[in-house]
Amino acid sequence: MNHVMPTTESTDVTETDAAETLQCAVCPHPWKSHDRIAMRFCTATVSENHHRGCVCGS
Repeated sequence: MNHVMPTTESTDVTETDAAETLQCAVCPHPWKSHDRIAMRFCTATVSENHHRGCVCGS
């Protein structure tokens, strides 16, 4: 399995704040708010180039 973390970083934060502000590249939720199922879903969505909705509990 390819372990891809589908995130984007905001360019207006310092490097120390970057880990706290990672944004999911698939859905509108911050990466840190993802549970295990949402992490797997969003990772698979990016790595397999799917276009589908969100399963995040956020």
